[in-house]
Order: sequence, then C-alpha cells, then structure tokens
Amino acid sequence: MRNPAPVILSLLLAAAALFLILRKPETPQEKATDPPPPVAEAVDAPPAETGEDSDPVAASATSTTWPQDKSDIPADPKAVFGSLDNGMRYIILPNAEPPKRLSLRLHIAAGSLMEAEDQRGVAHFLEHMVFNGSKNFTPAELIPRMQRLGIAFGAHVNAYTSFDETVYMLDLPEQTEDTMKLGFTVMRDFSDGALLKEEEIDNERGVILSEKTSRDSVGYRMMQKQFSQLLPDSLLEKRFPIGTEEVIKTAPRERFVDFYERYYTPSRMTFIAVGDMDPAVIETKIRETFSSLRNPENPGSDPDMGSVTSVEGLKPAIFADKEATGTELGLLSVDTHTPRIDSKETRISRMPLSVANSILGLRFDRLAKTEGSPILGGSASKQDIFNFVELGSIDLNVADDRWEESVPVLEQEFRRAMEYGFTSAELTEAKANLLNAYQQAVKSKDTRPSNSLATAIAGSINDGRVLTTPETDLAIVEAGLETLSAEDCHKAFVDFWEGRGMHLILTTKVAPSDAEETLAKLYQESTTQPVDPPKKEVLASFAYTEFGEPGTIESKEEITDLGITQLKLSNGVTVNLKPTDFEKNRISISTRIGSGRLTMPPNKVGLAEFAGAVIEGGGIGEHTVDDLQRIFAGKNIGFGFAVGDDAFGLSGQTTPEDFDLQMAAMTAQILHPGYHPEAITQFRKQIPMLYQQLKHTSAGSMQEMSAWLRGDDPRFSFPKTADTFLSYTVDDIQPWIEESFTKADIELSIVGDFKSEEILPSILRTFGAIDKRPAPEELPAEVRKVAFPESPQSKSFSYESKIAQGRAILIWKTEGIRHNHEHFRRLNLLGDILGDRLREEIREKLGASYSPQAGVNGSTALDDFGFMLTLSEGKPDDIEKLVEVSESLAATLAKEGATEDELDRARKPALADIDKNLRDNGYWLSNVLSGSQQEPHKLELARNRKSDVESITLEEINDLAAKYLTPDNAIKVTIKSEEGVQTAE
Repeated sequence: MRNPAPVILSLLLAAAALFLILRKPETPQEKATDPPPPVAEAVDAPPAETGEDSDPVAASATSTTWPQDKSDIPADPKAVFGSLDNGMRYIILPNAEPPKRLSLRLHIAAGSLMEAEDQRGVAHFLEHMVFNGSKNFTPAELIPRMQRLGIAFGAHVNAYTSFDETVYMLDLPEQTEDTMKLGFTVMRDFSDGALLKEEEIDNERGVILSEKTSRDSVGYRMMQKQFSQLLPDSLLEKRFPIGTEEVIKTAPRERFVDFYERYYTPSRMTFIAVGDMDPAVIETKIRETFSSLRNPENPGSDPDMGSVTSVEGLKPAIFADKEATGTELGLLSVDTHTPRIDSKETRISRMPLSVANSILGLRFDRLAKTEGSPILGGSASKQDIFNFVELGSIDLNVADDRWEESVPVLEQEFRRAMEYGFTSAELTEAKANLLNAYQQAVKSKDTRPSNSLATAIAGSINDGRVLTTPETDLAIVEAGLETLSAEDCHKAFVDFWEGRGMHLILTTKVAPSDAEETLAKLYQESTTQPVDPPKKEVLASFAYTEFGEPGTIESKEEITDLGITQLKLSNGVTVNLKPTDFEKNRISISTRIGSGRLTMPPNKVGLAEFAGAVIEGGGIGEHTVDDLQRIFAGKNIGFGFAVGDDAFGLSGQTTPEDFDLQMAAMTAQILHPGYHPEAITQFRKQIPMLYQQLKHTSAGSMQEMSAWLRGDDPRFSFPKTADTFLSYTVDDIQPWIEESFTKADIELSIVGDFKSEEILPSILRTFGAIDKRPAPEELPAEVRKVAFPESPQSKSFSYESKIAQGRAILIWKTEGIRHNHEHFRRLNLLGDILGDRLREEIREKLGASYSPQAGVNGSTALDDFGFMLTLSEGKPDDIEKLVEVSESLAATLAKEGATEDELDRARKPALADIDKNLRDNGYWLSNVLSGSQQEPHKLELARNRKSDVESITLEEINDLAAKYLTPDNAIKVTIKSEEGVQTAE
C-alpha cells in the first residue's frame, strides 16, 4: 500500500509540473524500482550529500582487498573482482537487462572532505572539468561525439560528487567497436587525462556558480546550520561539496591540479561494469585501458575528520527561517561511529533496532490521522555517516506551527516505546513486510536494470559492503527474523537510547525568543505524565472479495505483432493485456474511468487535487488506510489514485501470486470509495505547508504560469488562498466521483509477468462482475478548449524569498499533441537541437546557467494545446539577458535552420531510448495500452515509432523551426525571487 501521508506535499510539485515537465510524449513515466532491502542497501540514485545509512568497515582507499575477504558472507559468484598492479580495483557483473547494453561507473574514493581550506569546492569543480578538455577530446568534441553514438549528455552520461566520493556514470546503448572505444577512452581520460586549461577553468566558474544558485534553498541552508551546531568540531560542516563562492571564483589552476594528481589515483579508483557482456572481454579492456595509470610520489591522505561531541542530558536547539516550508521536531543522538565488519552477525544484530524503528514510524503515521492530532507523521532511524558519526533520530512532521502541542506527542511515544516496547501484532506486520521485500528481490533479480545495479555498486564502495546476491540477503534476513521477538526489538531500542544525551531539535518558520526554554520545559512536563502500553490491534480480514456473477468475454482481438490482447467484457468494461518478461514477478496495472478533470464541477478551483487526496487517503469502504496496511502486510498490493486531464486513474503494482487480491482491492475502491474523515484531516493539516512553499519558492510562480497558459481555466488552476481548499468537504466531490465510478466507462490495462489465461478468471470475477458500463462518449468540443495567451508578449511572475534566484522562459505556441503525435515527434527533435544550442551558448560559453533546457509540451486531453519552450535558471539580475539570448538562438534556428549533424546528434539518442523503452512496462502501459480501445491509432504509433523517427528529414525540422520559433510567436516569461515582495493572496 502506498502511504497517503505525502500526497498533499506532492500536490504542489504536481501543480507546477502540470505545465513544465519538458516531457517527450513518447517517453514512459519514470519507473519505480524495487524497494531496496535494508541489508542490501541497493540504491537507484546518487546518495544524498549528507551520507547513507550504513554500518560497515570501509576498505582503505588504497586497499586491493574486498569486503568479502574479511567476511563470512559470500560475494555474488557471477561478479568478477580484480585489481591491477597499480592498485586500481574493478568489479564486473554480467546482467542481461536491458539486452546488449553496458553501464560503466568510475568510483573515486575522494570528495569534498579531502579538500584543503583553499580548495573548498574544487572536488566538485573537477567533476565538471574532466568534460572540458582532455587528452583525447577537446571541450567542443566530447559531447557531440557521444551524441552521434546515441549517448545523451545528462541522460546517459553524468557524474556526482559527495563528501567522500566522486562517481562518473556512462551508459552505453550498444557495444559496437566505436561505442566501446569511446566509452573506455572517456573513462580513462576522466582518470588522468583532464587538461585543466586555465581558460577552461575560468569559463566554467560561471557554470558552477549557477549550479550553486540553482541548488540553493532554505532547506539546504538549514542543513548547513544544523551541521554547524550539532557537529561543530567535525570536518563535515566545513566541507559541503558545492564549496565556497570565493574558491569557485578565484581558485588558481594549481589548486585543481594538486587535488587531481594527489586524489585521482588508481589506488583510490574502482571501475564497475554491469551489463549484457562477456566478463573476460571487459576485463581485458579494463587492463588495457587502466594498467598504465600511475600513482603519484606524494598521494593525498585521508582527512582528519575531527571529533564528535556528545551532549549530556537534553539540549534544545532551534533552527528558524521564515521561508521554511514546514515545522519539524525531533530527538537526535550524536555519537562517534564504531566500525564493524560486514558479516552475517553484524547484519542480523542490526535487525531488531531497524524493525523497532519501523514500528515506531508506523505508530506516528497512524497517530497523525487521529482527530486533533498536531502531527502529520513521523519516523525513527539510525544512520552512520561516512564511517565517522552515528546518528539516532526520532522525528515528527508537525502540522502548521503546532510544535508546542507536538512536544508531548514526541516525548510520550518515545517513552511508551522505551517502557513497554512493541506488540506482537506490530512485530508480525513489520516482519511480514521486511521478509516480503527480500523475497520479491529474489524473484525479480534476473530483470534488474544494469544502470541501477551499477550505480548501487558504486554507491556501496566506501561502505565496505559485500556485493551479495538477493538469495544471500534473503537467507540472512530469514535467519534473523526466525527468532526475532518483540522483546528483542524492545531491548535493542532501549540499549540504543538509554543513557544517551539528546538534542531536542525544532525547525520552524518563526520561534519565540524563549523557544529553547519552552521546548525543554514542555518536554520535562510531559515526562511527569503516565503513558499506557500500546493498544493491541485486532486484525480484520479484507471485506471485499465477492462482486456477484463473474462476467464473460464478449469479444477478443489478438494484436499479434505487438503482443497485445484486447477484450470487451459482457458488462462493457474493456481490457488490454500485454504479457512481458521485462520485469520478473512484476505486474503493472492502470484503470481509466470516465473523463477526469475535463468534467470537473465548474468554478471549484483545486477540487481535483482535493479529490485525489481524499480518494487515495480515504481507504476502501469500511477499511481505513491503516486497516489496509495491516491487512495487506507481507502482500504485494498497492494502488494510487489521480484525477487525470481526461480520466480518473486508478493504478497499481502487484505480483502473480497476489494478482487476485489486487484486482479485488481495485474493484472495491471503485465500488466503495472510503471517504474516511482522516483523509480530509490530513489534507487540511498539510495545506499551510503547501501555501508556504507556494509563497517562498518558484513553484508558486510556476503554478501561476501553468494556469495562465491555460487561460486561468479553473480546472487547471490552483486556489489563490488556502481557505478554498479548507472549505471543501466530501459533499463537494462525492457526486462527481460516484457519477463516474458507478456509471462511466472503464478501461483496464495490464502489463507484466503473467499468462493471460491464468489472470482472466480474476479479472472476470472482479472488474467483469460490476454493473454494465457504457462505451466512451466523445465530450462536447468546448470542454477540450482552453485559451492560450496571445503572442508576442512578455509576462513576469515573482515570489517572496531572500534567496536570489530566477528563471528565464521562452514559449512558442505549436499545434497540439492530441491526434498529432507524429508532428510532436518532430518537435521533440527540434527541441533537442535547440536545447543543445542553449547548452553550448548559455552554459559552455557564457557560464550563465547550469542546466538550460528546451523541450515541448502538449495535452492529449485538450484540443490544439501545445508549445515549445526554453528554460534557464540564474540570478535575478541575469534573467533578462538569458531571455534575450534564448530568443536570439531560437530566431537564428528559425531563420538559418539546423544542420544534418545536429539532427543526427538529436536522433541517435532518441533512437537508443526507443529501443530501451520497448522493454519497459511503463512505456507499454502509459503510452500504448492506456486509452487504446478508444483511440486505436495509439497502436499504430507504437508500430511505426522507430521507423518514423528514422524517416524525419532536415527539411521537416527546419520547416518547423521557421514556422514556430520566430520572435512574433514568442512569449517571454520571467520569474524572480524578491525579498519582501507581496505575493497574490
């Protein structure tokens, strides 16, 4: 089950993204990966700059040994571990998904912690510089060379720098001789081939400063303050990776050379290759490429991390900023990390506290839903950061500014756990969910994507974890859970917290002058109140498994070339099925119901967002969301709800063994929406945070612009004040929702690891058994219309913030995407070409914006709604210049056209992504199956997608540029932060 607590927090992002996701309509939605098992510590993204949750002994930066050499845990037998004479290590892991592809990672055990005082920011700066001129590539050559081989900058090649590591990532779309040669040459040049020319360093300074500007936020500044106060004697608080503005602006070339030569050394490097390849071939290439690397005579040493100061008793700490999005309250224990070998005993010994923390987190989330609760949710955790500091944390998300009411909640739930521990029902639920996560990892292991695996391996290098198989992880977890008792969890929780000094931390917008004294007083007063043992919950069974007489199949069509089966059931429900082997033991489901946002009741701005939160957070019939979490513990049942532009969407993911229950749950949600009051309570509690973010970040301006581009149509707008949201009740949405849920057309689409003949009985017993549904009806034409702004014109938006940031946006109206996908394919390539010119001019030459973008957007629900746009972030004083440059680049493209080489460099990565998407369940579900019976042309679009992109001519691209990218079709938009500006109320 998806936890509904974050739903409202995501509304703002959804509202802003309504307009400005530079999405390509042919690209699938981002695919969720398997939830990473806690022991395996798999990740699918670079770790946050604050570190990862781990507890092993890291191998020495100059060691050629591996964690398994000191452990009783066996490494993955398919993995090849090796080292070169110069000390460089490598890991090669054959992996079949996706076919023919290869993911390379170069891990360097050096980050911002290794910097001297006058190098603060150089480690991250160097990550940029290796792309700006090397032994084999001039600054102008590298990215175009990659693009011609189907490798897109950002999407397929990227890097990140953290406190203790720098990782370069390169995903090769094929393993031809040219592609392999370029891939290994690039990685070798990153290792020791960067030229670090003075003029290139100077050119890049603006890019780094722009990145610093774009990443600046109140949250980031608050984190820096917290590090400074809680770890005052450590190096961590003085070495945030982005560095200082002074160093970025003035550091001479020799400071870069010093870091590069002393820390980019083979003894600190681990090369990782994961993919559909012959390990012997890759091992030979690694040895040929990197054996000649040399270690310096005076290599850099590991830093003195300083010391960790633990407090005694209870020490309050206040962090306040008027722009803070929300209020948080927590207990934090800070202590020195104690290294431990990664072994079976170590992993099992961590489980009782980990399970205890997960139970306490669930208690907070469920307590948040009770009437009058001042909290939105909470969590408990233990983290070990960079093998240096151990953090124990119990945190609450506080509703609005009700922190004084929340202090007793924090203290008493903490004390309840300390005094009484946990119930057997809580333990059973937690164990079932933990065990299920590991079991599913085993079942899906053969279809893990290589890029995710490669990044996970790179992220674990400094943690000293054994690279295990999912089977090994499961065996360890089974051994630990077999004897794990509620008493064990209680003892582990008490052993960790008892006798520790704690920081009592409040993060809020405005704190009174006596906040520290008040915090401590409230906490101490709470300790005098008795607490009762946790209540024992009675576990109910799922109440909705019978829906009447099973339906039958009225018609069936096999679309053999696409592997799709289309059904119409006897009750009018339509079904699309596509069995795949892309994700083992995973089935993805989507349901389209009715007409969604297009038929929203008039003049009820924001009602779609309210409805989405209430339906998703309101449970099913007599079951609350908390009930469902307990009932489905250990099961793979999940569903989400969203009000789409032209349909209500119910979605889910499950496994073959839980498919029948998943179908019953989704059918029950349609027939018996919960509307439980806690969903509305949670929604209302989060609204102040939502509007605080609208007021103090660019998301508010982006949302305003999104509505403006749609003629401020109430269906696509956001309420001006929180009062509108707070006034809505179930009565406002129930007629609208139930009219569709009980009477409108339903289309069910299913993609994944199943056999059609095995799942059809479940479909017929559930969706097939509901009342008769009509065929979809075409809506009146006026429903699909919005008023797009006239051009040319200029428009400005602002928001209140002391952080100096701005956005320069150019918008050109195009034809809409609805029934016009082939046209949009061409616009996509034009957008890529324009985006590449923005990168070259604005980022590389001017250094004025970190990541200028261009793309197209359109609506499959609205008629004639489409536009191309550019976006560049920078300081407010630079925004007009960025608008001017963007308009000039577009006008030149319109007048002079693109070149064949530019088209080739845009097309090749697009074709590589098409091949990849063909093995992506998300693509088939969202872009092909969903809506395909109402719009059969979607099937033809899937058939001719690759050939159509291959057929696109330069003449077509240039005709589109000349038609659309002219100054008289341009809308210039500026968004700026302004200190103290009065935003619309």
